[in-house]
Amino acid sequence: MRHLPSRRSLSTALLLSLACGSVANAHDDDYRKLLDLQPPVFGPIWTADGESQERGLFDFQNMTLLANIPLNNFTGLNTTSGNDCWGYVAPSGREYVIMGVEGGYGFVEITDPVNPVIVDKITGPVSLWHDVKVVGQYAYGVSEGGSGIQVMDLSNIDSGSVTLVRNWTGGGYSTSHNIVTNEETGSLWVVGTNIGNGGLIHIDISNPELPSIDGGWTEMYVHDAQVVTWQGGSLDGREIAFLSSGFSGGFSETGLRIADVTDPNNPVTLATLFYPNAGYSHQCWLSTDRTILYLNDELDEGSSVAVTTTRVINVEDPANPYFVGTFTTGKAAIDHNLYTRDHVIYQSNYRSGLRVFDGLDPINPVEVAYFDTYPGSDSANFNGTWSNYPFFPSGTIAVSDIERGLFLMTLDVQLDGFALQERDDQPSFVSPAGGDLVSVNTVTRQGAVLTGVSMFADTGSGFTEIPMNDNGDGSFSAASPQIDCGQTLSYYFRGTDNAGLVKTLPAGAPGSVFSADVVSSIDAVFADNFETNSGWSVSGSVSDGAWERAVPAGGGGRGDPANDYDGSGRCYLTDNVAGNSDVDGGTTTLTSPAMDATGVGIPTLSYALWYSNNIGEIDDTMFVDVSNNNGGSWSSLDTIGPGDPAAGGGWNTYSFDLSQIFASPSSQVRIRFRAGDTGVGSVVEAGVDAVSINLLSCEDIVNNCPADLSGDGVLDFFDIAAFLSAFGSQEPVADFTGDGSFDFFDIAAFLTAFGAGCP
Repeated sequence: MRHLPSRRSLSTALLLSLACGSVANAHDDDYRKLLDLQPPVFGPIWTADGESQERGLFDFQNMTLLANIPLNNFTGLNTTSGNDCWGYVAPSGREYVIMGVEGGYGFVEITDPVNPVIVDKITGPVSLWHDVKVVGQYAYGVSEGGSGIQVMDLSNIDSGSVTLVRNWTGGGYSTSHNIVTNEETGSLWVVGTNIGNGGLIHIDISNPELPSIDGGWTEMYVHDAQVVTWQGGSLDGREIAFLSSGFSGGFSETGLRIADVTDPNNPVTLATLFYPNAGYSHQCWLSTDRTILYLNDELDEGSSVAVTTTRVINVEDPANPYFVGTFTTGKAAIDHNLYTRDHVIYQSNYRSGLRVFDGLDPINPVEVAYFDTYPGSDSANFNGTWSNYPFFPSGTIAVSDIERGLFLMTLDVQLDGFALQERDDQPSFVSPAGGDLVSVNTVTRQGAVLTGVSMFADTGSGFTEIPMNDNGDGSFSAASPQIDCGQTLSYYFRGTDNAGLVKTLPAGAPGSVFSADVVSSIDAVFADNFETNSGWSVSGSVSDGAWERAVPAGGGGRGDPANDYDGSGRCYLTDNVAGNSDVDGGTTTLTSPAMDATGVGIPTLSYALWYSNNIGEIDDTMFVDVSNNNGGSWSSLDTIGPGDPAAGGGWNTYSFDLSQIFASPSSQVRIRFRAGDTGVGSVVEAGVDAVSINLLSCEDIVNNCPADLSGDGVLDFFDIAAFLSAFGSQEPVADFTGDGSFDFFDIAAFLTAFGAGCP
């Protein structure tokens, strides 16, 4: 028979939480948790080996419940509610879950997950908020109820004993909302503290049993964070912190900050990013390949959004993050804690339980499984699943629940072993001679081995397979084939793995394909990187935020770009002021000087555009117009309206064939960009860079037989010998890819051209 605590016992727990300071340090999300408190559901430990009334209680898909330990089984602790969980693998290989409850921590051996054993318990301050992490043989626990950091020795846990070494406080520090570790370095951090603005505070554990404060990032309150050692680029080897930071109360503060905390006594803020419909930036975690950061907002559901909404942010360059989009379960529940492992996303979503997503495509995760620990409701309330731990070598997944304690489960679905991913450098133009490099990225799960990746190219007589070369970094490349100038090269990619899985990119190929125009020359008749003033003009009616040519000053916050597009330094921007600035009170128009689009070839107008209208009221439009008579009349070139993905910030590139717009493109072509703030409460930021007009032509085709290096009109041994000689001495004629280097791809391109023969 289950026992439900009386309303009196719940009230007592709430008063204790208030008295111990948890509310004093709390923010909006904490108050709402208090208001949603429900009695715990007590009962015996249930395991999959036995019978239980709970078998039909929970909704699930592609997951198996192995055990459930209700809170009352953690005897000796205040168990009015559950909170966080983490994991530990002993040197013996035995696996343990550390389960947080209102009065401390329970240590549960789960080596045999259908026979879990509570081996020990450590009492702590009474608080609804506990968090714990493990470094080496020590668990470090914190709460908003006091006691600083609880240092717990796990060295004898296999014998059923965990020792509380000490409750450490110092330097005025006593409470934390969360604790963070960089598992690559073993560094330890606390956040949401009662010192240092509640920021990210570094804890020196060179003596693991006697912590001490050692600097930190203290610009503002941090609710949660992930700290990693970055790999690649200019930040290689640096310790980088991704911070869910700022207070609730509006988009002006809550968001993402990224900092270099390698020297915790001299941290450097790298970037600030705000995202649409923000309520309270709660927790964030990197994708497996660390190209994407997933951010959970705890106060948007039921307020600014109707369904669970997780933000997707590109962080390939941590100094220049940008908002990509969102994904959802389609439920109303609040997203809380999310972790990733082997391209799988495990997300605890309060009343809709643990949700599992295939993240091989990190920008577009697909839900593949779930286990809902809160029966009967998926509403946006603070009950149900708090957190999860998916990192055990055995594959057992631990899930902590506020009312129902600890759950152990497994994922039962077999996920695809690899994915093909489009690259940013897909060619828009290729040479009729062939030899242009075409590449595709791949990502594989542990155990999957690619057995082949090919490009299928259609030069006019159907698709032909071209095997691609493995570059050793997950990418594959091949040289484009010969094709008549003026045609369109259509192509797609296909990959196979050791399990026999076959995938194409695009997914619908050959019904859906990539394409590139075939041209022999590109004549740049106009190009402007805005490093000098070439005659652009600014007009309009705005009260603030007019276009200006400058180096971006905003740092990537509140919708503005952190850098120009082409790396030259300057671009045109609206309201280039760091902080809470944007276009206000009307429209600002940026107009080009006259550009000459006459000459031989296809006149192609290109530009890079940044447009952000995804913060606050989303009700504005960016207009791009083009004129063929020096501004005497204008034609619409493009319109980006409310809700358009291109309005989410980030640099996007655009190209237009002017001969498809004007019968005879002139020497008096002009382009204008109109950004306006016509609503109330919207945030509009825009940028323009790298404007050009190129004439794409087939006029200078000279050699229709590029492999005929001997010039005798016949392909034979002498052409091979001439190529090898030129390649060895790095003569330009051997640079068949035209990339300025001499490598395998030039050899492949020459062999392709040689095999194609002479017309």
